[in-house]
Amino acid sequence: MDSSKVPLGEPSGPFLNYCDPGEIAAFALAINDDNPLYRDGRAVPPTYPVVPVFDAMRSLGQLPAEATAGGRGGGHGEHDLYIRRPISPGMALHTTADRYAVVVSKAGMNVFTRLMSVDDDGQLVIEQYWSSIMTGEATGGNQGGEMPDHIFPEEARSRKVGTMSLPTTYDQTFRYAGASGDRSSIHVSDQAAIRGGRPRKFNQGALSLGIASRALVALAAGGEPGRIKRIAVRFSRYAYPGDDIDVSVYDVGPTSDGVHAYAFEVASVGNTVLRNGWVEVTPAA
Repeated sequence: MDSSKVPLGEPSGPFLNYCDPGEIAAFALAINDDNPLYRDGRAVPPTYPVVPVFDAMRSLGQLPAEATAGGRGGGHGEHDLYIRRPISPGMALHTTADRYAVVVSKAGMNVFTRLMSVDDDGQLVIEQYWSSIMTGEATGGNQGGEMPDHIFPEEARSRKVGTMSLPTTYDQTFRYAGASGDRSSIHVSDQAAIRGGRPRKFNQGALSLGIASRALVALAAGGEPGRIKRIAVRFSRYAYPGDDIDVSVYDVGPTSDGVHAYAFEVASVGNTVLRNGWVEVTPAA
């Protein structure tokens, strides 16, 4: 693979999507979160913004063959989500997408798509960096913009806030596929997953993060989803429907931006499935 062959810039869109109240409520149920704030339209799950940008994300299409030659496949690598202004049910979002950066590591080539969503007045509401990692040897080095850091600070392990264990169901990926639009066959078909080398269908990465967000709201934001302003994570292993999701949260402390930062990790059946988790919250009112 050659990172220098990845086309950066070249924005696509804008794509118009409405944040339908029913869609928001369905998304909450698809991540097993029955918070009445979501059901009644008083709040939005913090990872719901992956839904209205899905068309924009897919619009960029495949990378050129000369960039990916020699790669061995991949998936959702990292996600960095900034909530610049709160989403309200019924809001219209206009999203543009562009390939923003490429980060090369021993694992392969991580291509970051930048997704910028504004409201009808042109005010920035959501900013996301959604990466696709392709495994294999990569040349060309890092390209494009510098990605913000969200490395887990080891000193925070001594300041554990708590752990929540969250169950999942065997129909989990089907429910999430309907609510999010992510209907990739490896998530809804055992046969497709087995052909790809997995024992059975596995969770969408954003599904595992969405389930984990319930613990982030409870342990880091005092039960107030509107206080969450950033969630960042690296997807490290797959989680499977029916297996519990265990979320551990650690206190990092206040930042220079006036928010409070927490680190988190997510495990399932003893395997760490989400690493380098980072969440920022505003002070309690």
